[in-house]
Amino acid sequence: MIGFSHRNPNPAGASPTIQHLRLADLERLHLGWSSRYDADELELILTAEPGLGLWMPETGEYVVGGPWRHRGEIASVLELSASAGAPQLLAALADASEDLGKRLVIASEHAETRRRAFYDSAGYELVEEILIYELSRVSPSQLSVTDLAFERVSVDDEHTLSDLIELDHAAFPWLWWNSREEFDNYGHSTGVEIHLGRTSDGRSASYIGVTRFRTWGHLDRIAVAPDLRGRGLGLQSLEWAASLLGAGGARRIGLSTQARNTVSRRLYERYGFRRIPSQDYALYGRWLGGVEPS
Repeated sequence: MIGFSHRNPNPAGASPTIQHLRLADLERLHLGWSSRYDADELELILTAEPGLGLWMPETGEYVVGGPWRHRGEIASVLELSASAGAPQLLAALADASEDLGKRLVIASEHAETRRRAFYDSAGYELVEEILIYELSRVSPSQLSVTDLAFERVSVDDEHTLSDLIELDHAAFPWLWWNSREEFDNYGHSTGVEIHLGRTSDGRSASYIGVTRFRTWGHLDRIAVAPDLRGRGLGLQSLEWAASLLGAGGARRIGLSTQARNTVSRRLYERYGFRRIPSQDYALYGRWLGGVEPS
């Protein structure tokens, strides 16, 4: 078995023994009731992402990584089953990710919360704070009249998919780009609809993505072409999305946005969305091989 020595040793003493997690090692892991995966699922993950599974044989502690939002250049902490060795395993995962050419490794606090000092000790920083909003009263209504002509589109149409990717990457910062694989997965998910808004000359100016859950809906995405901002198209797209969900039976609508995205936050609050701070979460991570791409 080949050992793995990460580049950020424990300053308090010798680095613990960290090795790549192989399929043959899975039977030696202690998969407790809190584990998100069973042995068969971990086998599939390790097969798909070789090199992003690490463990400490002496203690059985381990970390397993995989792509974040179907982005091959961003690694995500899928499962961290460790206590004392957790910071060392996270640091080792960052080193392994960099060796594989990743640009960033992400640890999401969506499911669990740790102290900031924990991430500091692993060399991770706060990358993004995610804020949760909800519109608690949605009245059934006809779809709004806008300056854009909205049409439901399919990611199976290559021309449409190319338009969505181009608009998406122009509208959002690098971290939040949807990859082709993410669009394919999202577009084929249950309850999802994507609507593209075009100007009178047929230009792709806006798109929205929503998910229906019976009497509750989620606004997954609103994108507006940067050179068309300031014309009210963001508000019109939001009104279209809310009307679409309301007409389909939604009585509440949820969404999430980044704390630093003050423009979107003002738009949502102006429309009537209210914060749900208890559901906020953070993304910690380490930029690899340089700084955050612009």
